Amino acid sequence: MTVDVKWRREGDIAIASVLGRIDNASAPDFQGLVEGGLGADDDTLILDMEKVAFMSSAGLRVCLILARRFGARRFALCSLTELNREIVAVSGFDQLIAVHTTQAAAVEAIGRS
Repeated sequence: MTVDVKWRREGDIAIASVLGRIDNASAPDFQGLVEGGLGADDDTLILDMEKVAFMSSAGLRVCLILARRFGARRFALCSLTELNREIVAVSGFDQLIAVHTTQAAAVEAIGRS
């Protein structure tokens, strides 16, 4: 399965809804789709992962690259499946990247920061 990204804006927040499976083969496409969908002025990003069936360490690496680009207060993941939530927690990435249960919760948290 390939990776796809659908975009929307909530005020000045770019929200990328990701669909597919992110593994070693698809991680470069995932990174390219996200980076290619961002505008020069975008400084806040939420990745909605509700429709990501699986995310490997290669996907986590892309998330970390994006988190470093935006900074901890301007980047978040949301709507992770139970499996992906476990992967993020076991890897310790939830200590580096804000993780929210819903897109609305992510938008609210980032909007307050």
